[in-house]
Amino acid sequence: MARAQGGMPDAWAELVHRHHGAVFRTAHAALVSSADADDAAQEAWIAAWKALGEFRGRSSFRTWLLAIAWRKALDRRRGVAGWMRMLRIERGEDDDGRSVELTATGIDAETTALDRTARARLKTLVKGLPRAHRDALLLVATQELTYAEAAALLDAPVGTVKWRVSDARRLLRERMQRQDAGLRKSAIGLRRDT
Repeated sequence: MARAQGGMPDAWAELVHRHHGAVFRTAHAALVSSADADDAAQEAWIAAWKALGEFRGRSSFRTWLLAIAWRKALDRRRGVAGWMRMLRIERGEDDDGRSVELTATGIDAETTALDRTARARLKTLVKGLPRAHRDALLLVATQELTYAEAAALLDAPVGTVKWRVSDARRLLRERMQRQDAGLRKSAIGLRRDT
């Protein structure tokens, strides 16, 4: 880090090499589109390079960098274009509005449809969580971030982040159980009607 702050390009390249995956995954936790996550990651790297002289070591370089990536991803998520892109992805369209085949090679159509339905259902439930819960869950559950790193990114105490993740999981479980119960009732009602 000191060498990078001293202007040594090879030191900066090493930092990029070490942390690129974590920066991308952090951005992707806030964004649906890999392309958006990649753009947010690039913006984070540029912002980090410009602010390199301001890094004082109060946290680890990784935590400082991921905080920048998280803010860039949130900025992108707030944009209308980001929401429109997420809606197209959920419908199976590319950025030009063309239909995209979402099936995986070697998996039968029924399994793929069930997996897609389950993923869409979970994605909808996660989106329905309170924002603070959703962000904490996405950072901890889908990333290689510790609770302490997530707390630093969210500017919240570690205990609060742990509670938010735990409560988010509880809410998701309850909502899935309610949906399952509703589906079973609907299926029973359909059988009675036939």
